[in-house]
Amino acid sequence: MKKRLSVFLALVLCLVSVFSTVSFAEAGSGERVTVTWYAAGMPYDTTEVNKKATELLNAAGINVDFQLNWLGFDTYYTTITNMISTGEPFDIFNHEISAIDTYALSNGIYEITDEDLETLLPGAVEAMGKTMFDNCRYNGHLYAVPVAHEWAQEFGVEYNERLAEELGIDMSKVNTVADLDALFAEVYEKAPEDVYVMSMPESNRPFMVMADLNYINNSETLCLCMDMTDDSKGIFNPFEDEKMIAAIQKIREWLQKGYLLADWTIDYTSLNLTEGKVFCKIRRTKPGDAEQESNAFNTFRVKLLSDKHYATFNDFPGGWGNAISGTSEHPKEAMQVLNFVYTSPEMMDLLTFGIEGTDYTRDENGYVAFGENGYAAQLYFCSNWQMGNHYLCSITQIQAERGLTDIWDQLKEFNDTATVLDSTGFFFDTSAYQAEITAVTNTYYEYWAQLFFSEDFDATLKQFNEELYANGLQTLKDACIEQYNAFLAAKGK
Repeated sequence: MKKRLSVFLALVLCLVSVFSTVSFAEAGSGERVTVTWYAAGMPYDTTEVNKKATELLNAAGINVDFQLNWLGFDTYYTTITNMISTGEPFDIFNHEISAIDTYALSNGIYEITDEDLETLLPGAVEAMGKTMFDNCRYNGHLYAVPVAHEWAQEFGVEYNERLAEELGIDMSKVNTVADLDALFAEVYEKAPEDVYVMSMPESNRPFMVMADLNYINNSETLCLCMDMTDDSKGIFNPFEDEKMIAAIQKIREWLQKGYLLADWTIDYTSLNLTEGKVFCKIRRTKPGDAEQESNAFNTFRVKLLSDKHYATFNDFPGGWGNAISGTSEHPKEAMQVLNFVYTSPEMMDLLTFGIEGTDYTRDENGYVAFGENGYAAQLYFCSNWQMGNHYLCSITQIQAERGLTDIWDQLKEFNDTATVLDSTGFFFDTSAYQAEITAVTNTYYEYWAQLFFSEDFDATLKQFNEELYANGLQTLKDACIEQYNAFLAAKGK
């Protein structure tokens, strides 16, 4: 999916420049209109869902017809981009908020005003909180309604509980990154030869945990980051940071000791989830993450490595949001629909699970059960996090079986109690620096794996950094710092 997003963002930058601003219909026209909504997932016939949604909206006094369209991930990004760039009318769509703001740079997104929030989206504001809306502003402007997704991140080790019990591993001893050496040594000593202590890091994500870093724009290939525990360090190149370098050297040490399977090409999904041949992985996480990965073969748990969790700045609070296209002819009606979605449990269940009795049933406890076919079965992995206010959603049998009957309460508490950094909501506009982005990205991919396997680490790291700066990293860094300072100034920081 990350690869698709990267390609998509490149398309955005190329295509939205041809977009010309459209005029928007005024609210209160009294005419019955159709509000269209595009979402990414498995294509499915939404005829009955749309009929039921229209009934619910009309019963609530919203005089519209509703049309939800699910597109496959392979076509979603290009479809949305093409519709915006050519001026094709449509209303609501889901996307990462940083991508939505990229569209907005060329007037491709309807700007949600304070008056809109007060008169058309009061229920959504109450559900998500005014602070969260403010954290999703770009240069003071709001283009997306945040979804009830995780708005923060915590750091930990996700481990195989069955393996821990079989090997007699006491995870209560693991409380910090410094405790991992002893843990890994014990697992390596006790585990069978075909069980690996940890999967080989396929990206920079474990280092975010080990070095307390977070990447600008949620992109490790940008080679710019901030320190989660020390805002005063500002924006810097992670490959010049002492904590990052120490984390890379620690991975090299674990590799040399045989804790990790040194093969970048292996698909760890089967090894980890089905075969149970990987003891743990270091990751950022949220409530319910490990339980969602658990299955009939293995149960996973998370041991946190910090007593804090942080509101994200790299991919915007909430990650994804609901936006109104700049091509919309009915933005006011679209906001009325969104407001209803954020306040109606019945509407949220409909968009998430489909038609009760057809796509899903309920057991004696009211938990949602869906079969191998139907709307919910095909879309659950997407629709359960991108449509809106999932604090309102019913609990599924799968969630109940995994001890997550209060998952939405857990998620809300997690979001509401996160440590909010000054940098929360910052997005680096790279649209004027595509040549540098390409060159730095290529350099990253050329050297990243070498850092773990080269015999002369110091020489490789030195050459890596020299190549980064030769290919434009300083230009990116200076521009990012300038934008960040302006961002802070706008917040009165």
